[in-house]
Amino acid sequence: MKAKIIAITALASASLSLNAQQLSYTPDLVLGHRSYTYMHNINYQLNERLKLNNLTLFDTEYNKDKENIFFIRNTLSYNLTKRLSANAALGMKNPGAFFSIYLQYKIIQSSYSLSYSIGTTYQKGFSLEQSVSFEYTPYLTENFKGYFSVLAIGNLDDSGYPRGLQFVRLGVKQNKMMYGVASNFDQFNNGKKTLENIGAFVKYNF
Repeated sequence: MKAKIIAITALASASLSLNAQQLSYTPDLVLGHRSYTYMHNINYQLNERLKLNNLTLFDTEYNKDKENIFFIRNTLSYNLTKRLSANAALGMKNPGAFFSIYLQYKIIQSSYSLSYSIGTTYQKGFSLEQSVSFEYTPYLTENFKGYFSVLAIGNLDDSGYPRGLQFVRLGVKQNKMMYGVASNFDQFNNGKKTLENIGAFVKYNF
């Protein structure tokens, strides 16, 4: 029940935020063999240098709440240069609240984008967090593009590798919609616990 309340709250926040100006909203839904996953990015541009971002992820099994995953992060970004930004974030994820500060380097071109982030996260102790995101959209025909994306996040601390995830999407892009096959991989507690979810996805850029 708690997991479903988190999901409803996230969806309501996204809907209310759509009324704002200078805002983008990108939902991503996966129907997999183990669970369904809802993820979104909401970006609100305050000015040329400052941006607010909300990243929400909710993953739940179809028949029970035993392996629910949730991640909600609110980030304030300041552009130091065209490609480099400093970020501070507050959020909630299994198993509780966290705070992060990190640098992000991003390259955006017409057919691809690449970003790398590195910083520290505090959640019952400090960890080094790194993330890589890559998206590639080559033309296939006049109306269709290919779509390939990878998101990988990993945390390292004095105990080893407490948390990691890798999301892969492969499909086609038609105007603002993307769809195809998806795979989600999660690792907890130095890989002692792992979860997989493979299925179909649909994503839309509002």
